[in-house]
Order: sequence, then structure tokens, then C-alpha cells
Amino acid sequence: MTYTPTQTLTFDEFLAQYGNDPRYELIDGELRDRYPTGPHESVAGKLAGRLYGEILRLDLNWTIPKSCLIRPSATEATALCPDVIVLDEAKLTAEPLWEREPVLRGRQLSWL
Repeated sequence: MTYTPTQTLTFDEFLAQYGNDPRYELIDGELRDRYPTGPHESVAGKLAGRLYGEILRLDLNWTIPKSCLIRPSATEATALCPDVIVLDEAKLTAEPLWEREPVLRGRQLSWL
């Protein structure tokens, strides 16, 4: 991960400017370049594939999105893009931004 010096951003400013660019995360108001390497992506893809196989085998109503942003509830200016995340689809209706963009906010987090 490479540090990119910039002005401090709020969560909403980050979403407006970089929300559709999976290359960046926001950590404590600072923009971070998170462009992963090929081997990193390979491991994440294999892990997601194995997890999805189990989700199908167990007939669970869970999903593994290709990309999404998470705003941890204890932070004001952080937006993380996990390598792999498993979400309960039934709980996604409580996520206020999910229908418009893949963003999970604070207290409404429905990750597993």
C-alpha cells in the first residue's frame, strides 16, 4: 500500500470524489492508494471462490461482492475496501446506500 499525501477528507467527500475507484481507501481522513499486486489478487480470488462454494453447498442467502466500501462505526473519516467480505443478503436492505452504491455504514454493518 502506498501513501498518497493529500488534504484531509471526510467520509462523504471521499465517497463523492473516489467512491467509484476501488484503488483508494480513506484512513483517518487520508487518501491511501491500495492497488494490490497480482499474487495478492490471486489469493483473494481463490479465497472468495472457496467461500462461495461453501455458501452454495450450504444454500445460504449470503453474497461476496466484488468490491464494496466499509465505514467502521468507530470512525468518522475511514472507508475500507476489504479483499474479501461475506454479507448476509437479507440484512442488506437495512443498508441505506447499498442500492445506489456498494457502501456499508457504521451501525448498519451486516458483514459476517
